[in-house]
Amino acid sequence: MFKRIITVFTELLILANAYSQKITSEADAVSMAVKNSRNISAAGLSVLQQKQLLKSSINLPNPDVFIESPTGKFYTGSITQSIEFPTVYSRQYQLRKQQIVLAEKEKGFTENEVKFQVKQLYLLLQYASALQQQLYVQDTVYEHISKAASRQFDAGQIDYLQKTFAESQYGEIHNQYLQAQLTITNLQSQLQYLTGLQETFIAAPLDPNPLMEITIAKDSSAFLANPSVQIFNQSSVIAQKNIALQKAKALPGLAFGYLNQGERNTPIGNRFRVGFTVPLWFGQYKSNINAAKTEWEINKQKASGLQQQLSVQLIQAQNELAIYTQSLQYYKNTGIPKANVIIGTAKRFFESGANDYINYLRNINDAYSIQLKYLEVIRNYSQSILSIKYITGTL
Repeated sequence: MFKRIITVFTELLILANAYSQKITSEADAVSMAVKNSRNISAAGLSVLQQKQLLKSSINLPNPDVFIESPTGKFYTGSITQSIEFPTVYSRQYQLRKQQIVLAEKEKGFTENEVKFQVKQLYLLLQYASALQQQLYVQDTVYEHISKAASRQFDAGQIDYLQKTFAESQYGEIHNQYLQAQLTITNLQSQLQYLTGLQETFIAAPLDPNPLMEITIAKDSSAFLANPSVQIFNQSSVIAQKNIALQKAKALPGLAFGYLNQGERNTPIGNRFRVGFTVPLWFGQYKSNINAAKTEWEINKQKASGLQQQLSVQLIQAQNELAIYTQSLQYYKNTGIPKANVIIGTAKRFFESGANDYINYLRNINDAYSIQLKYLEVIRNYSQSILSIKYITGTL
């Protein structure tokens, strides 16, 4: 009796602790994880770094300063400044601006990864919580049956096989119930670490009717919002800008400076000089241009390859969604109602003496298995939706 009191008291404490925990929505968990992510912070710094580098687009070489004696009679100072053709600097500026866009796309990719990870963990926590609640009901029923079977065996009313079968069924369910509790604790810890929350929180209840309409384009436009596709597309833009830059570098440069090559009293106006650089070694410029064109082609092929890969993943996710949609409809309309009928009917037959413990447990075990499979289908359906949104970049 004392042991039973302790058990009931412990269960009440567990329930009280569960109700005292704060329910955190999926949207809030994702928002906190994005703010707490070190990877996203690093990606933000990369964007800042590219913006800082924008000022270096006009990177003039250092001027040449000399002390010379052109006539051999006196020393005079000279300074020469060379610059690229002005088009080079405008091309460099355009390239830098596109690199900023690329850094922003990479930040978006990082954010998308964090969101997907948190949404997956949140869904698993919802499923684990629903599973624990279902197993708690089953655990309570089986514990009652196991104890009743033990009393009837001691009274000589049932045989040893029925008693042992009842105890084994209770032990199996109780073990699953304890595992579900550990799973919840583990998932809560992971989400706490990602979100930065200090206190333990619980997820909102698993939606028992998650069916939704989802529209997906039939062509490659379905992946335009995918962060990885956007990165490759932006890399192609950068490669095109680099081609234009390398072509501009093949243009003649300019040079101007100051040097007195006459007598000390030579007029100031005659001391200035202007010239230009001649791109004689065109082979090196041509190599850079060809390499930039190859880089552009590489990015095009990688983007095409990624879309092929995403198309296969999307087909698989859509197929799984169709399977789980059909399963959800079956369990909702047929499976769960019949499972409830089986549980109620089996209980009446057992209480009237028409069934023994073995048949009773087998019947309700099948019915409870249907309820657990229903929860699993809800989780798998929701996971398919998540995968489709991840692939199409619509998380």
